[in-house]
Formats: sequence, structure tokens, C-alpha cells
Amino acid sequence: MTARESVPAPGPDDGDADFVLSGGTVLTMDPRRPRVEAVAVRSGRIVAAGGIDEVREVVGRRTEQLDLGGRTLMPGLVDPHMHSALVQLADWVDISPMTTPDADAMRERLRTATPSSTGWVLAQQFDPSITAGDPRLDRDVLDRLIPDHPALVLESNGHIAYANSAALRAAGIDRHSDDPPAGRYQRDAAGELTGRLEESSAVAAFVKGFPPLTTDGLASRIRDLLEHAASTGATLLHDCSIGAMDGAADLDALRRAMGEDSPVRYRGMLVSTAYDVWTQLGMRPGDGDDMFRVHGIKAWSDGSNQAGTGYLREPYLGTHSCGALNHSPEQLAEIIGRAHADGWQIGVHANGDAAIDATIDAYERVLRAHPRDDHRHRLEHCSILHPEQIARMAALGLSPSFLIGHVRWWGAAFRDRLLGPARTARYDPCASALRGGLRISLHSDWNVTPLEPLRCVEDAVTRIMAENGDVLDGDERIPVEAALRAVTIDAAWQCRADDMTGSIEVGKYADLVLLEDDPTRVDPTRISGIAVSQTLVAGRTVFAR
Repeated sequence: MTARESVPAPGPDDGDADFVLSGGTVLTMDPRRPRVEAVAVRSGRIVAAGGIDEVREVVGRRTEQLDLGGRTLMPGLVDPHMHSALVQLADWVDISPMTTPDADAMRERLRTATPSSTGWVLAQQFDPSITAGDPRLDRDVLDRLIPDHPALVLESNGHIAYANSAALRAAGIDRHSDDPPAGRYQRDAAGELTGRLEESSAVAAFVKGFPPLTTDGLASRIRDLLEHAASTGATLLHDCSIGAMDGAADLDALRRAMGEDSPVRYRGMLVSTAYDVWTQLGMRPGDGDDMFRVHGIKAWSDGSNQAGTGYLREPYLGTHSCGALNHSPEQLAEIIGRAHADGWQIGVHANGDAAIDATIDAYERVLRAHPRDDHRHRLEHCSILHPEQIARMAALGLSPSFLIGHVRWWGAAFRDRLLGPARTARYDPCASALRGGLRISLHSDWNVTPLEPLRCVEDAVTRIMAENGDVLDGDERIPVEAALRAVTIDAAWQCRADDMTGSIEVGKYADLVLLEDDPTRVDPTRISGIAVSQTLVAGRTVFAR
């Protein structure tokens, strides 16, 4: 990857500021000076942040004075865990609970769906855990709904899919097929395929049904996503599955989408399943530049709790199933050990509490044998988290990134139908994690939930469940300031970008968002509705309302 030169931080004698922002609230996310009166920017960097008198020292004849108009200026927002590859699903049939809220509507949309250019019926965002009625899908149901075309339906969690008989035949999968590594073709008691596919490796055989996209076409869709992110106030996205769909081709499309004038910065982790590909390409930790840098390796220890594949200490309610690990403990430690030895930051997806146990065990095994300062290894989602796990993570220097939208959209399902109150009370325990000394972040896992950093803040502060309006374990609510850190400086730290963005401090890039209201002073249930007036990256306006 050819790196564009980083913009050097301007020195104190490099001339007048290009512009000064003042006349409103400025939240810096710098604990030494959490609020200031004015911010000065020169050559895309912050050269002063403080009182009006302090900033005046860098003001000259050519300095533009910009009035905030009473609005609130903050560091640009960060989504530390999303997936650009999922733009490939943009034209698939949407059967989410938001568009098809009950099973009858979902089935009707599938029955009347128009096949894609490949002749397959492709649908996404199915979620049986929060769709009303009896939303069961399997091979037999899909055969009745879609008898004349191959059909593939993806669950919103990204870990489960369903195929009809025609799709299984087209993929060459039958009852004699071996399960793929880290995945499963579900079978009934008689050994017949049910059509349920668990994990991405099981879905891989069906990609022949996906409509082909050129690199330019994929890059164009990614660019649309980047521009949408800028409209939400995001100035940094972190992709947790680069290469998940098509290996190096996904990376090429990302590079093309970023171009020379991307509206957001981008960081990412390469999928561990293509490790040999990255090695052959000569990829190294930190490859890239300040706009687009690859620094990590991503692995998956288990699946999705709402899908019943997250790996639990105790069975799901009303079942004998505890879910499953995607790798044996030894395999997981081998994956982590290889990436750690090569100097990569590592993120491991772990939803169930037993999967978190296995992941911490693997990290501990590797870190004891090969200690490394400032590794910033992460647990992604880290959903059902117990006090003793928090203590172990703190001792190892691990940090969690929480998919906080679980609380809003799936909290009631977890509490009442899947896990029970005791385990659900441990779901995304932000307050406990902070008390235990962990540095946390909040993410969307787009497209599992919408890319909305301010909504993530609201969910962590209120923990209100959409299904019934109840609060899920109010003791785990956190102050607004802590939630804002989890989508600014602490998220930037997890993404290895806190030296250049995430707070308003001298020397950092002027990656900023201007909000119509101060999130620390509005009713917490209104935080997600605060309008973004303007987003700037390195002092350049990339979105304006």
C-alpha cells in the first residue's frame, strides 16, 4: 500500500491560525481541560484550545473567526466496530423486524421476492428472536415459500443463514458433506440437512449465488457508507472484518473507496481466516497512512446469543444447548499467538460468557509466554461479562467493545425468552467494566444495528429497551461524559488512533463535529436525536446540514 504523507503537526511559530471556532460549548474529551472557550486550527491541526486570550496568540490578520452560534463542538465521533463488506447486501430483500414485524409479513415478502441477477432469491436481516409470531425458517419452509429458485436468507446477526433445497444442490452440499472449519451445516436426528448454516465458513459455499460486483461497484457502495457515516458526526470508522467476503479484493475496494478525499478516517482488522493471504501480500501492522491504516487481526470465538450460537456457561432457556465454540481452545490460542508474535493488535469476537472465558484463557496463555507492552488486544461485543472476567481482563490489559444496541433491541428477548434475568443483567455491563478499570468503547456492528454513535451514547446512558420501555439493569447505566468518551477518545485509543484524533488537543487533527445541542445537558432520551450540523476532518468540512 502506497502511503500518503501524514500532515505534520504545525509548530508554534508556523504562522497564524487558519480559523478559530468560538461562541458555543466546546467539549474536548481531554480530562485536563474538559471544556474550553475556543479552538484554533492551522493546516488541518489544532494549534490552540483554551480561553479566548490563549487562542488569541495564534490569531492574525488572515485568521477566519467562525461563530459556533451557541452550538456544541466536540471531537469527531468514532465507531470502533463495523463491517464495510456488508454493503454487498444492499440490494438483497430486507426482512428485518423493522420492515416485516411479524412472521406472516416476513413469509409473504419472501414468497413474492424477485430473484436476483443470478437467479437466486437473497434476503437479509431476518431475526427470529424479535419478530412476532412463529418466524421459523428451515429448508422445508423455504422450499414451500420459494420452490422454483435457490434461496438464501441471512440473519441480522451475521452468523446464521438458511438455504432451501435448490440452494443446497447448487452449492454441492448434501448430508455427506463435512462441516467446514469453524462452521456447521445443521442436521436433524436422522442426519438430514435442515438448511440452517452456522458461521461464515458454512455460508461460503453459497457465494456463487451472490450477484457479482466489480471493484468499482463495491468501492462506490463503500463510499456511500462513508458519506453516511460523516452525516452522523463520525470521523473515524474501524472495520472488524476486512477480507471477510473476498479476501484481498475487499481490501482493494476499500483502498479505492478511500481515494484522496475520504469523508472519514478508516482503521481496520484483517480476518484471521485469510492470514496466509495477508502474509503473502507482505502486510504488516500499521500499513497505510493517517486516513486508512490496517493494524489488527480479527478472529471469532463463537456466534450470536440471539441466534443461540453464542457459547454459554449454562444452557439457553428451555433448551439443553450452550451454543458452540468456533475453535477449540488450543486453536484459538494458536490464532492469537501467531498474530501477536507478528506484532498485530488482535480483536476476538466473544458473545457468550463461556466464549469470553475461552478467549481470556487464550489471551492469557499467549501474553504470559510473550509479554508485550501496549498490545491493546480487544474482546469484541464481550456481551455477558462477569465480575471475575472483568478482573482478569484488567490484569491482562484487555479491553471490551460493547454492541450496546443489544440492550435497546434485544434486551427484552434476552431477559424473557433466551437467557433469563440474571444473565441478562450482565449484558454490556458498562458501569461494572469502568469500575473494574477497563477502557470501554461502544459500537454499532453495522449492519447489525444502524451506524449511529449518538444513539450508542443514549443506549449506554439510559439502557431503555425498545420492546417494552423498561430499563435493563439501571445499575449499569453510565454518565453521559463516560459514554461520550466511549465514542471518542477511548474508542480512538482502541483503534490505535488516539495520538491523532479522539479529543480536542494541540497537535491533533481537527477532526470535529458540531452538534445542535449539548449531549451533557439535554434529557438523556434525546441524545440520539441531536442534529449534526457539521463534520470536519483535518479542518475540512465533509458534511454540513
